[in-house]
Amino acid sequence: MANAASLNPESFTEGGGLIDDVDVTIKEARFDMFDYQGKVPAPGVPSLKVVMEDEEGNVMDQYYSMGSAKDWAPSEDGTQLISIGSAPGIRMSSNGGLFLKSLIDSGFPTDKLGDDISVIDGMKAHVNRIPMPKRAGVAQSDAQKEREEKYGPPTLLVVSDIVTLPWEKKGKAKPKGKAKPKEADTGDIDEKSTEVIMSILAEAGGEVAKKELPAKVFAALKDDDDRNAVVQRVFEDEFLESGPWSYAKGKIKLG
Repeated sequence: MANAASLNPESFTEGGGLIDDVDVTIKEARFDMFDYQGKVPAPGVPSLKVVMEDEEGNVMDQYYSMGSAKDWAPSEDGTQLISIGSAPGIRMSSNGGLFLKSLIDSGFPTDKLGDDISVIDGMKAHVNRIPMPKRAGVAQSDAQKEREEKYGPPTLLVVSDIVTLPWEKKGKAKPKGKAKPKEADTGDIDEKSTEVIMSILAEAGGEVAKKELPAKVFAALKDDDDRNAVVQRVFEDEFLESGPWSYAKGKIKLG
């Protein structure tokens, strides 16, 4: 029986156009085989195709590679990525892995992200370009070096903020234009993060798994402007290891 890959970044193994800094609606997200306009031999590379529409009605297809065609293939309807090889899970270093991680970092509930990518259809989000991470052991070709010298380092479009989740009728009001959200003071975020974790621990009887924190924090701070910053902070091991609780083996405990 075919195995569908988990899309939750916690299960990953370590390892169209140039839009940037805009609000978009994800019209559809599906897995597909992409040949990069004929630059990759058939059948192409297993990829996540995300159809985005900006506020002016422009529709763009963004492709995110998911790994090797020896390991992965899209399901017939494109909603799942099926394991056909030996890869233990989606690599966090893949473009698709980085895009999916950005969803969680922006506050998408982990318990909603199973193996069906269509769950993000209809989501409204702010997207930004980030530098493409350097991958160890992968040498640049002369053509890539020439392209980088001419156009600058390659970038990757990721979600930086969630405006409205697919099942929500309304999102929080966002300023018009391309201004980035105001960054909260680190001390305030740490204090708020500590308070919300202590509250969650109290409600959970003194113990909670790290993987459950993003969804619980998202629910607790749904209308808080610092929600996304707190969601990211509570998922950092460094922060969890310094709190007024004990943290080990993915578990946070009081006392």
